[in-house]
Amino acid sequence: MPHTSHRMRRLMAPFPSWIPLLGAAVLLAELVIGIPLAVDGGSAPAPLSMPSPYPSVTPAPISPPSAEPSPTPSRATATPSRSEAEVTRIPEGRVVTLRRYQGRGSAVIGRVTDPKTGLSFAELGSPWRRSRPIGDGPIKDGRYNLRQTLLTETYGPDDDREWWADIDSQHLWSELDAGESLYDAARAMLDYKQGSAFPAGTKGRDIASQPVRRGWLIARMIQMPPSPDGRKARQELSVAIAVDTGRPRPAVLWITIPDTHRRLWPDVDTLVRSLKIVPRR
Repeated sequence: MPHTSHRMRRLMAPFPSWIPLLGAAVLLAELVIGIPLAVDGGSAPAPLSMPSPYPSVTPAPISPPSAEPSPTPSRATATPSRSEAEVTRIPEGRVVTLRRYQGRGSAVIGRVTDPKTGLSFAELGSPWRRSRPIGDGPIKDGRYNLRQTLLTETYGPDDDREWWADIDSQHLWSELDAGESLYDAARAMLDYKQGSAFPAGTKGRDIASQPVRRGWLIARMIQMPPSPDGRKARQELSVAIAVDTGRPRPAVLWITIPDTHRRLWPDVDTLVRSLKIVPRR
């Protein structure tokens, strides 16, 4: 899943504070003294435009910005805003168990406890970064609470683009409506992620759909188109687990790991088996 690099964030930093003051002084001189800004028939230069800040939403895809809108869905069955996700689905009611991927995966170094969502699960060691609250940096979205990340590659002409693996705990964006299920919640989360955090033309194929304790798990293999900027990742294993923790909105654990790090796909099984609910106080 893409993030903005430190270099790009520097490029998007605001202009120095003295530029607006200088512009105001020149304009005041024109109004008071009558000195025109255009001399000898020339025209005034176009005003400087401030660079746009990075959107405060889920990570932007690597396709052109015009194809990357990702507004927040309004209900559990909402589909991605760009277009309906192209997915081969496992129908609700049919149980397909997630396979266990071979390999050692990452070591467990403790537990992550998220009192906001009511979820507790394994904290993974290196190469994963330590779990932290999401309140700063380029990714700011009020639905997220805690995140573990892993930088999987840098790419692009200037090597200034990044691709990441993520483990996020969060609430669903709304309460479930009458007739909706935790299957709907997990499916909607994956549809939203596929439509907002991956390049245009991405396709999905659900490979597992199964009950977990007080919840439902859907696993999806994400197939991305070739990257014009040299991204190596072509597939991504993404899993959404929607859990009824007794709070108004379901909690969701989202796990996504690209095929460049398929050796870590066994981490999904580790996280699923470790998932517990934190009692409300």
